[in-house]
Parts: sequence; C-alpha cells; structure tokens
Amino acid sequence: MNQDEIHHFLYSFFTKRKAKILNNEQGLLTVKLTEKLDQKLMNRPFYWQYVKKLGYEGDPMTITFISNKNRKEEKGEWIHFGSPRLNQLFQMVIEDGAYAELYEQVNLQQSNIPLYPWHVCNFIVRYNGAYVNDELISVGILLTNGTMRFQWMDEIIDENFSDKVPHYCYKIPPIISIKRASDLIYQEIEQRISMRSKGFEKKSLDLYEREIELIDQLFQERDEHFDESTKTNHKEQIYNRLYPEVKLLIINSGLFYLSKQLTEKLLTVH
Repeated sequence: MNQDEIHHFLYSFFTKRKAKILNNEQGLLTVKLTEKLDQKLMNRPFYWQYVKKLGYEGDPMTITFISNKNRKEEKGEWIHFGSPRLNQLFQMVIEDGAYAELYEQVNLQQSNIPLYPWHVCNFIVRYNGAYVNDELISVGILLTNGTMRFQWMDEIIDENFSDKVPHYCYKIPPIISIKRASDLIYQEIEQRISMRSKGFEKKSLDLYEREIELIDQLFQERDEHFDESTKTNHKEQIYNRLYPEVKLLIINSGLFYLSKQLTEKLLTVH
C-alpha cells in the first residue's frame, strides 16, 4: 500500500462515516469528525461525559492527516502504513463488519441500462519476520463469468456510487454465488501469497536460526549456573520477532453493480 492509496483510503473511510471533508489535497486531508468518530479516535472520554452531563451537544475535533512525505513538516498527523493511527482505522473497518451494496451512478440518457454485479474483497496481507510489512490487496470478481481483477478499488476510486439503483437501470442477476466467489478469491490470494512469500520465509528462517545459534553460544560461554528461564525467554523473543508469519486479514467486502462501459474497462486492465 503506497501513500497515495492511504490518502484514498482515508477519504473513503471518513466520507462513508459522514465526517465533513474540509480540505482534500494531494497527501493532505482535513476532516471534521462526527461525535461517534471523535469518541472512537480521539481518546477524550471525560470531555464527552462532561458535555453530556451538562446537556450540550459537544464539539467534535478537526484533524488533518498527512500522507505525503514531502509535506511532513506541515501541521497535521503524519500517517503511513504500519502507523498506529492507520492500524486503528483498519481495525474499525474490521469491527464494523463493513459489507456494502453499491451502484454506479450512470448518467446516460437512455432507459433499461444493465448493471453488472462484482463481488469485491479488500484484504491486508501482514508479513512478520525478517521485515514487517502490510500489503493492501483489493480483488473483484465478476459474478456473471468469474473473471477476477486485482487492485480493483484503484480502478474505480474516482467513480460515483450510491446505495440506491439509479433510474432507468436494472441489475443483471449473478450466475456465481457470493460464497463461491469468496472461495475463488481466497484460493487465488493464498496461492499468490504462497509463491511470493517463499523468499521472505527463507530469509526470515535464516536470520532466526542465526540469532538462536548466537544465544546458544552466548550461554555456553557463561557460568554453568545461569538461569535457564532467561535463555528460554530470549529465544521466545527472537521467535516472536523473526519466525516467519504471514496473515491474511479481511478489511471489508461488498457487491458493486457497474455499467457495461466500466465493466468492459475493468476487463481490459492488465
């Protein structure tokens, strides 16, 4: 997940939760939080207890997120992949169990416009070992023929969607079930992770084994009356830090209905 993708994620996250966007520039986003978001994100429970006790509405905070490294010196909160704030937002999405059914807003001057169903899943692939890294994966599968496209959200980020079917449009019924589509997506992602993580796992295991050997050598050179639990504790820390682990975490999923034009565009993306 690069910094541009983080900016798009932030914009989507806050607009969907009814926060007011005060400024949206390249790598900088200023939002006026809702009361619910303020209570979740800003860690000031006593303020909200106080204003509620007095019968006031309260004033949610305004926060600026900076995702462009060239603007880090500006006033705001620097946010990047792996930062506590971004992890907090990911966790909120997961807890919400977000599943959306959205429709492309079609502006064609005609009737009987078909909308094609795409099942979309967004994931985090979390690598822990020789290095720590989170990778954002977005996958869409066309439910009429099973065609799968990665980085799906990047392709439709500038499109407009609504939770209501637009006028003069109708939904093409899916041929593939949501469950079957989800199974296909998981199979494909797991296969790709398995292929891509081989180098990561070898590098992590080599480093892990070297550090374990160093610990063994260190304690062998010590007085024989050392505390065995100390050695065990060191090895557990090394295991937690370096032993390769790859986790697949789902962020959200949804059913998107797209026009024929946008569907054909996605089908030609490589």
